[in-house]
Amino acid sequence: MTNRPGQFEPLLSDQERAGAVVTPAGPSLGQRLQDAVTPYTSSPKFMQRLGAGVVAATMLALGVSGYLYWERHHKPNYALDPIDDVAEFTFLRDDFNNLSIEERLKLIREFADRLRDASSSDSAMLASFAAGISGKAREQIAANASRLMLDMVDRSALEYANLTGTEREKFLEKSVIEWTRIADQVAGRGDRTDAEILADVKKETEQREKVRERMGPERSARMASGIMSFLNSNVAKHSNPIQQQRTLQMMADVNKHFSRNR
Repeated sequence: MTNRPGQFEPLLSDQERAGAVVTPAGPSLGQRLQDAVTPYTSSPKFMQRLGAGVVAATMLALGVSGYLYWERHHKPNYALDPIDDVAEFTFLRDDFNNLSIEERLKLIREFADRLRDASSSDSAMLASFAAGISGKAREQIAANASRLMLDMVDRSALEYANLTGTEREKFLEKSVIEWTRIADQVAGRGDRTDAEILADVKKETEQREKVRERMGPERSARMASGIMSFLNSNVAKHSNPIQQQRTLQMMADVNKHFSRNR
């Protein structure tokens, strides 16, 4: 075939191109990888090892997760565990609030006993713990303390609401004796008889009344407003309206019962 000016002569003739053999492309990368691992994945021993590895990894993950949960939620030994761990559980964990009233009171007493006999290392750890408390931690401490007090009073208020007449007066005195004795145990004060507790509570109530009388109506009203503000900000927000009504009513009756003007 004659080429026209400006045309290139083909390297292969038509006959050569027609008879050319096209070399097929090699296997893809994915196919080569599959071919490489097939001998292993088809081996029963390999599958057994793979299964054992998966089980081991799962058990390890469950173990780590379980330990972290236990570390976060377990109740420490109040006599033997580091005192900062005990303080953290008591004051900074909601788990403490989930315990029964009796259990919380028992732990509070144990904590107070340990504080009274604190070693130098315990004191140092507790000081470090206290220094790190701020913001939400302070709020949690107030919440735990308020919840315990509220739960104690509300439990009594539930029973008190179903009583009438002289039964109410006897129950108020019984409740005050119980609360005071708990406070004495936590504070490490000596035991007082029931009669001594009632006499002291009556004396303290009368002293508060004398202070209010000397203050005059205006200052007395401001003090009462401050007390209500404290209750609303530290106790009421941790209770529902029904609990608030029950507890405030009972506390008002306690004050009235021990008042000299009742």
